[in-house]
Amino acid sequence: MTDEEQYILEVNDTEIRCHRPDGTMDSLSWKNLLRVEIVVTESDPMPVTFITLHGPTATVVVPEGATNADELSERLFALEGFDADVFVDSMSAQTGQTFVCWKKG
Repeated sequence: MTDEEQYILEVNDTEIRCHRPDGTMDSLSWKNLLRVEIVVTESDPMPVTFITLHGPTATVVVPEGATNADELSERLFALEGFDADVFVDSMSAQTGQTFVCWKKG
């Protein structure tokens, strides 16, 4: 299991939960989701990519390779107004950047 896979996502109709390897958990309800960003950090030898979910009082940061990240991506792609092109472009970024894929209303 890779370091990223040790982050385990639970995605259901009401919320997103990210269980971290240290035993802590972050969560955000879908109704409170305000913005979705892909954050690419400069790291050696390869960039590291995170899906960042912003709410009014909480932010959930998920490594791209987290367990069940594909399920989260599917849900994000279903959000009205989600910019799939920006998401796809972010996955090939080689330098530190932030890509905004979706904003509420």
